[in-house]
Amino acid sequence: MRICESRTWEVWTDGSSQGNRIEWKYGWLCERGGYGAVITRDGEIIAKLYEGFRNTTNNRMELSAVLYALKWFKEPSNIIIYSDSQYIVNSINNGSARKWFQEQDYSKKNLDIWIEILDLIDWHFNVEFRWIKGHAGNKYNELVNDLAQHAANCLNLKEDMKINEKMNSL
Repeated sequence: MRICESRTWEVWTDGSSQGNRIEWKYGWLCERGGYGAVITRDGEIIAKLYEGFRNTTNNRMELSAVLYALKWFKEPSNIIIYSDSQYIVNSINNGSARKWFQEQDYSKKNLDIWIEILDLIDWHFNVEFRWIKGHAGNKYNELVNDLAQHAANCLNLKEDMKINEKMNSL
């Protein structure tokens, strides 16, 4: 039996892509990117998560911020996720992401990450997604933006393996 924690966690997420860009069939491939996430409870920062990757896209980094934030939790929780990515918020809130998964629509970009996110959403008690305007002075949104940019500029970045697999299959 799972006991529902009544307090809600707030998660702030952002992704960044930097460097030279190449247009290809999966979107704009960038030299490097990073994600940032901040987990708060009762207005207190509990955790800061960030990581950078080589050869990735901005949307993959936006999604990675959500994915790794959801993975951070060890027990099912009530969570509000704030993102400045309309791609993420709309795809969850209008049911598109779940439809892509249910229909096994492998033509959709980033389905590998979406599948993990949907599994984690189902594992938690309640996950709500809210859009927040980026670069509008919200301290947590500014912080995750800074974390994502910092992560993209770190040395020895890992390769975004799914992008690497797609490139090798061309």
